[in-house]
Amino acid sequence: MPDVVSVEIESLTPQGDGIGRHGRLRLVVPFTIPGELVRARVDGRAGHGAHVERMATLIEVLRASPHRVVPKCPHFDRVEPASGPCGGCCWQHIAYAEQLRLKRSMVDSLIRAAVPSAPATEPVLPSTPIDSPWGYRHKVHFVFGSGSGRDSLAMGHFARGSRRIVPVRECPVHADAGNRISFALRDAYIRSGIIAADSKPERSGSRRTPRGALKSVAVRVAHGTPEIMTTVVVAGDTDARLRTATRGALTRDAAGASLHVNIHPRSDAFIFGGETRRIFGPERMREIVEGQSFLISPTAFFQTNIDAAAILVRLVLAAVPSKASVLDLYAGAGLFALPLAARGHRVIAVEANAAAVRDGVASRDLNGITEERCRFIARPVETALERLPATDVVVLDPPREGCAAAVLKRVFGERRPRAGVYVSCNPGALARDLAITTRAGYRVVSVQPVDMFPHTAHIETVVVVNRDDQRGKQA
Repeated sequence: MPDVVSVEIESLTPQGDGIGRHGRLRLVVPFTIPGELVRARVDGRAGHGAHVERMATLIEVLRASPHRVVPKCPHFDRVEPASGPCGGCCWQHIAYAEQLRLKRSMVDSLIRAAVPSAPATEPVLPSTPIDSPWGYRHKVHFVFGSGSGRDSLAMGHFARGSRRIVPVRECPVHADAGNRISFALRDAYIRSGIIAADSKPERSGSRRTPRGALKSVAVRVAHGTPEIMTTVVVAGDTDARLRTATRGALTRDAAGASLHVNIHPRSDAFIFGGETRRIFGPERMREIVEGQSFLISPTAFFQTNIDAAAILVRLVLAAVPSKASVLDLYAGAGLFALPLAARGHRVIAVEANAAAVRDGVASRDLNGITEERCRFIARPVETALERLPATDVVVLDPPREGCAAAVLKRVFGERRPRAGVYVSCNPGALARDLAITTRAGYRVVSVQPVDMFPHTAHIETVVVVNRDDQRGKQA
C-alpha cells in the first residue's frame, strides 16, 4: 500500500471530514469537500479485512470543489511548529452557503434512514448574516500552555485531536470584546513572567521554580446587555503577580464587567473546577434572550451563540400549542422554560445540575414569573419522571449522547403527551431517538436545523412529533 495516494472525496463523516476510497481502504481526509480529487498521505498501517478505515493527511487538492474558498483565519489548516492545525474550526475552506446545504443533507440522510416516514428536512436557519458568518461565539475560551522562544506563555486552542496548544494571534469566530480581553490578559501575564500550569518546574542552583497556575480564560460577552464576565481558571491558589496583572489588564474594560477565579487542580477534559471566587463585579451576568433576562453564573452552561439560542427559543415557542402545559426535560437554566412560562404556559423544568437550577430560579424571580407558573426540579430526568404529573407537551434538550431509551419509553410510551419537541445537538443520536419515539406511536411533523456554529460540522436541530392516536403502537 503506497503512503501517498490520489483519492476522490465522496461524502463526509459526522465530524465533517471528507471520505474517499482507495481499493479496500476507506480514507478519512480532513479539510476536503465531496467531489474533490486530492493527494493524501495515509496515516498508520493499512491493516487487514474487507473494509479498513484510516485517517489521511491532505497533501494537495488536484481538482478543487467550486465551493472551496480561502479561509479567513490564518491558523486554519496551518501546521504550527510542534502543534498542528488549530482544532477550533473544520470547515473554513467551504463557502458558507455550501456549509448550510451540507448540514441539511447530513441531518436529512440520518433521520430519513432511521424514520422513512419523516418529512424532508427544512433548509438550515443561519444564526449570522450569510455574507459575514463571524464573531458569533459570545462565550470566548482560550487555553494557556508553556510558550517557546522569548515568550514563556502561550495562549490558544488545542490542536485537533490532541491536548497540544496551538498559539493564536486572532480568532474571528469569537466576539471582538472577548478576544480583546483575552489577548490583553495574555500580554499582561507574559510581561509579568507568569507561566502556565503545564510548565515543568526548573532547577536553578539550589532553587526549584514552582509550577505555574494558569490553565485557561473564559470571557462571556452578553449580547442583549453591556455586561461582560471574565473567569480565569487556575490550578491552585494565585500569587500576587497574577492578581495584579489580571486587575491591570481588565481596568480598561471594567465598566459592566465582573472577574472571577476558578480553581481547577485536576488534569481532565473539564474547563472548570468546583471552586469559584468572585474578585469584583456581580456574581452573575445578565443576558437577554427573546425578551427574557437570564442570570448566568461563571461556570454554568449557557448557549455560546445567543442569536442561535434565540432561534431555538422561537422554534420551541411556535411548536407548543396555546395554553398547553409543558414538561421541560434537561432544562438547564431555563432557556425554554422561562419564555414558555412568560407566554402563559405552566411549566415544570427538570435539570440535574443544581447550579443551573439556581441560575434558573434567580432568572425566574428577576422576570417576575411565579413558582406556580414555572417550577424547577433539581433531579436527574430518569428519577424525576416517576412522580411528575401529566402534561400536554414535553420538551427535551438532552446532552450530546441523546436520551436514554428508558427515558423515551417513559415519556412517549407511558406518559404519552399530545406532542414532543426534541432539541438536539447530535443528528446521529437524534435519529436513533426518533426511531424509538415513532415506534411508541408518534409521527415526525417537522425537522428544522439551526446553524449554531458556522465553520464546523456541528448542527442543532428542532424536531416536532405529534401523537398518532390512530396508530397507537407501544414502545
